[in-house]
Amino acid sequence: MFPRKEIKSNARAALKANYWPVVGILFLGSILSGLIVCVAQVPNTVATVQATLAGVDYVPTTSAFTSLLSIVGGLLSILFEVGIAWFAYRVYSGEAPDVADLFVAFRDGRFGRVLGGMILVGIYTFLWSLLFIIPGIVKAYQYSMMPYLLVDRPDLTIKECFAMSKKMTSGFKWSLFVLELSFIGWAILAVFTLGILDLFFVTPYLTLALAGAYDYLKRTRMDDGVSATEQAVEGEF
Repeated sequence: MFPRKEIKSNARAALKANYWPVVGILFLGSILSGLIVCVAQVPNTVATVQATLAGVDYVPTTSAFTSLLSIVGGLLSILFEVGIAWFAYRVYSGEAPDVADLFVAFRDGRFGRVLGGMILVGIYTFLWSLLFIIPGIVKAYQYSMMPYLLVDRPDLTIKECFAMSKKMTSGFKWSLFVLELSFIGWAILAVFTLGILDLFFVTPYLTLALAGAYDYLKRTRMDDGVSATEQAVEGEF
C-alpha cells in the first residue's frame, strides 16, 4: 500500500530541518529554468513599452535570434527541472542541501543522456495526449520517475530507464495522482496569498513529497536491472 501520509510527513520533516536552504535553492532553480526564455522576450517587451508610451500600436515579432534563445531556454529548463528533482530527492533522503545538485545534468557526461531522455518523455507524453487527455495523463505518471532515474541509474540506457519507470509506477499511478491532489487545499490557499505561500511552503513541500514517492518506489519496486521481457513490452511506450 502506498504510504502517502508517511511520505508527506517525511517531506515536512525534511523541509523543516533544511527550510531556508531548500526554499532558496528551489527558488534559484526555478529562476534558472526560466531565465533564458524570459531574456528572449526582452526585445519585444521593450518595444511594446516604447510603443505604448508613444501611443502607437505594436505587433510583436519573432526573430531568428529570439527563436533560438527560446529553444535553448526550453532545453535548459528541462535540465534544471531534473536538477530540482535530484536536489529534492537527496534532501528527502537525508543529505545536506547542495546547490550543486541543480547542475547535476551538466556533470560527469550526463548532459546528452538527460536531455535526450527528457525530450523523449515530452514527445511521448504529447503523442499519447493526442489520443485525448486521459492517456497523456496516464503516461505522464508512468514516465514520472524518469528525471530521477536518468541521474540515479547511469548503468541503464534511456530505453531501460523508461522500462524501469513503467515498472516502478505500475499499480501506483493513481496513488501518485492522489498524492499530488492532496496538495490542492494548499494550492488554493496559495492563490489568496498571491503566490507567497506557494513560494515559501507549497512548492518546496510538494517537490520533496514527489521525491519521497521516488524514494519509496525505488526501495520497493526497483531491482538491479530490467528484464528483456519488460523492455520488449515497453517498446510501445
